[in-house]
Amino acid sequence: MSNYYALLMAVDFYFPGQLPAGGYYPSLGGCVRDVNHVEAYLKQRLKLPAAQILKLSATNSATGKPPEPADQLPTYENMVAKFKELKAMAQAGDYVYIHYSGHGGRTKTIYPDLKGADGIDETLVPTDIHNTNAHYLRDVELAYLLQEMVAQGLRVTVVLDSCHSGGATRGVGGAVARGVSFIDNTDRPADSLVASAEELAANWQGQSGGATRSVKPA
Repeated sequence: MSNYYALLMAVDFYFPGQLPAGGYYPSLGGCVRDVNHVEAYLKQRLKLPAAQILKLSATNSATGKPPEPADQLPTYENMVAKFKELKAMAQAGDYVYIHYSGHGGRTKTIYPDLKGADGIDETLVPTDIHNTNAHYLRDVELAYLLQEMVAQGLRVTVVLDSCHSGGATRGVGGAVARGVSFIDNTDRPADSLVASAEELAANWQGQSGGATRSVKPA
């Protein structure tokens, strides 16, 4: 019998702080609520035990900081750790559901050999990205994490509720769309907790055929 596992990540609260180039990620509304609804569905309809649901969330509360403890916040470090924990729990043939709700971002690439000097990385945006030493979870890393699961024989479903996918309805009531228009050019650490630069590059080239996305200065 196959088992079911889930990783749920939601970011409503983004620590305030303007990036060096002037952009910032405003806090959101509805991301944690949506993920809570998904969690309830998994438990009630699919009878998924709580131990098989991994969850990270940052709730936008009136106190000016999220109520969740530090080890349950969707920081880069915690997200990568939960991906690895999920992979360790599941076995070949199991079903894995991954759901992220929060800002999507674009930033100058830290992989110029893959994407070119003017390339960009598309990212999931952690709650603490205001800190210029914080990492994004970049597309190259996410591709590697998912490919590892597929190679393990897991049956993976991914939902990314980010970028401007909510723009059609999130404007109602003053809510903010889950994306921003700027490209973050902040210099950030280039190390990865996912894999070595060589492993990330090999996987990316194998999946994308070496295609790049880049932007040219005006």
